[in-house]
Amino acid sequence: MADDSMIVNFDIGLDAFGAQTAPKYKGGKWTDRAKANKMAKHYIRKDASKAAGKTDGTGEFNVVKATPDTGGSKSGEYQAYDRSLKRKRGDNGGAQKPNAPQSTKNGEFVSSLWTQNPESAAVVEEEVEREDQAPTNAPLSDGSATFTTLGLSPVLANHLTMKLGLKAPTAIQKSAIPELITTDSDAFIQAETGSGKTLTYLLPIVNRIMSLSKMRPSVDTESGKKEAMTRNSGLYAIIIAPTRELSRQILSVMTTLIHCKNGPQWIVPGVVIGGEKKKSEKARLRKGINILVATPGRLLDHLENTESLDVSRVRWLIMDEGDRLMELGLEETIGSILAILEKKSKLPNGTLERGTGVPAGEEALPKRRVTMLCSATMKTNVQRLGEISLKEALYIKAEKSAEDTEADNAAGEGGERGFMAPAQLKQSYVVVPSKLRLVGLNAVLKRAFIRPTACPRVIVFFSCSDSVDFHYEIFSRKGADATGDSSDDSSPDDNDNSEPVPKDEKKKKKPPTANPAAVSAPLLHPLLLLHKLHGSLPQPVRTAALASFINTKHPSILFCTDVAARGLDLPNVDLVVQYDPPFSKDDHLHRIGRTARAGREGRAIMFLLPGPEEGYVDAVLKKGVREGQLGRTDINDVFKKGFGACKNDKKRDWEDKASEWHLDIERWLLEDVRMKSLGAKAWGSHIRAYTTHVSAEKGIFNHKALHYGHLAKSFGLRDKPGDIKVPGGGQGAGGEAGKQGKKRGLDTEEISEPLPGNEAMKKMRKIAQAMVKRKGMSSEFNLG
Repeated sequence: MADDSMIVNFDIGLDAFGAQTAPKYKGGKWTDRAKANKMAKHYIRKDASKAAGKTDGTGEFNVVKATPDTGGSKSGEYQAYDRSLKRKRGDNGGAQKPNAPQSTKNGEFVSSLWTQNPESAAVVEEEVEREDQAPTNAPLSDGSATFTTLGLSPVLANHLTMKLGLKAPTAIQKSAIPELITTDSDAFIQAETGSGKTLTYLLPIVNRIMSLSKMRPSVDTESGKKEAMTRNSGLYAIIIAPTRELSRQILSVMTTLIHCKNGPQWIVPGVVIGGEKKKSEKARLRKGINILVATPGRLLDHLENTESLDVSRVRWLIMDEGDRLMELGLEETIGSILAILEKKSKLPNGTLERGTGVPAGEEALPKRRVTMLCSATMKTNVQRLGEISLKEALYIKAEKSAEDTEADNAAGEGGERGFMAPAQLKQSYVVVPSKLRLVGLNAVLKRAFIRPTACPRVIVFFSCSDSVDFHYEIFSRKGADATGDSSDDSSPDDNDNSEPVPKDEKKKKKPPTANPAAVSAPLLHPLLLLHKLHGSLPQPVRTAALASFINTKHPSILFCTDVAARGLDLPNVDLVVQYDPPFSKDDHLHRIGRTARAGREGRAIMFLLPGPEEGYVDAVLKKGVREGQLGRTDINDVFKKGFGACKNDKKRDWEDKASEWHLDIERWLLEDVRMKSLGAKAWGSHIRAYTTHVSAEKGIFNHKALHYGHLAKSFGLRDKPGDIKVPGGGQGAGGEAGKQGKKRGLDTEEISEPLPGNEAMKKMRKIAQAMVKRKGMSSEFNLG
């Protein structure tokens, strides 16, 4: 019998391989050398005793017979165990199950999840049960205000109460709506996420347009013959939003407001966003639209090229999520939009010599164009946008308690006004080593769906779209049958010996999937639906995924990038998981703002790596939170609860369950070339995204501190970092990525050279440098 691939495991002494492989310690004190020798012998004896009577390859020394495939110098020679390799750990405390081999080919070593992991520098405090806080963004319950007392018409107020189920306004609505109804001044509206900013600016607009008389004098005839109000009566309001999803959400809210009982039916809202056919949008604009929601790029395109878009009578211009508009570099685009509106306007706009005034029948509308800027934060760039667009604006902010005001001022930095998360939002963080990130995410998600919530919803934020796609595939597996080709809709094999299919059956094609961005995830929950959302998806898929996540009756998860972090009102979100830390503190605040909205309770948890990333707790997480609102979760507790271990479990069976789950993922990637390529691409994109944190946080998120090998394991990859072939980035040194970076001439942070002789790390430094230069991530917002 051939024994070319035989693995020999036996207990041997330190000098079994001669002087070249035996550990020798020179220099220093003799006591240090003695301790080092003693420790080496101790670990060898310990591992040898565990491997006694076993032939499964768990001993400390694993001698592999060299073959041409294993890279030996000569066939038949034996190679010594490399001390730098980590000890393998299988099930049952080191014994490997027969059906779960640790290696797939001669000489390949599978590192353990539980060895060589850096430990957290901070001391884990005992988790104290936090008291429930009174919601700060909930509708007012003291009876101090109703929608009628705010100045809204009885028809609209009754519609809000009876049809939409809104019993009372929120604090920001109480402060802003009376001012926006009675005055024609510009306004800056600031309020925390989930407090109803969208309704705050929509209700005054809808209320004043609904108050127009059903008949008005015609502007086309000198006789002043009256005509009915229709969709062609004019465009009265333009709302600018940074993302397509937020634009569609604003349109949806607008539609629910104008379709009220006994209200005017002639008001027609519309939307123009990137990703849609401009021909269809132009057709809708020709028919007439009274309220237009748009993304900046597409709006500017229509203003410059669509003659049927008449903006001469626009009364309101609203810029929602102003901080994000500026962060995306849209200052020039917004400036061009403002210039075109100013040029084409026929309204006085504050000067007596401008235009012909307000047409008859429209006295209820503002006599000049009113500009509103909405933002959750008051950053410097938002103030600059206000200086460009607002004139003598009102600053409107919700009234806060003395405790919130003090904490809000303490959270402010650099002259910027601080931001407070909702009081009922419970935040936590967990320090997870790189190798344990994937199994940690699985444990958190499993734990989330153990809770007795009727229809739990979870959002998981990733740093890049490639990472979303990879984890979407990982968690949508159907189990062991999913190994190999993950496509389950392939055509039958031509060589299949099954019974012939009738002609009528051949004509019947398999019905297409209702939503390509939503699949089941039975390994997490039998009824769970898993969705994904990022800027690289086609617009119809993005729309369908978001609609499915909002409307489904089943438990659901949304894997997404920051494209879903701003302004979206996703109802009943129970948990927000920040698997990859945000790129700035404002992104963090907006991410967690997807839960605990309108007075509901919510939870948020963030994954951090041991080491420099733990500084993020003091730098960001502890600012803008109330006492007892932030806590730390122990990673061992997460694994115990996620993998179903008992409290009195002394054998740490949860480690074995987590290891087996992760090994199953690794085997799948070895067998499926497509999945391995997807994992490598996600790994490379994750490193590239890691380098894009704001400069103020470079000391916390420094790519030089990453362990690329451990990080690769969290993506199911067994190759050395220098051997991983990143699609589009070459192998090792980055391939074409560096060339593309040079062509674009982008500035990059100088990356120091690694220690000489460490070729793998040297290659990875070059990859990181090429990624910084390239910055090839597709736009997550696609604002066209």
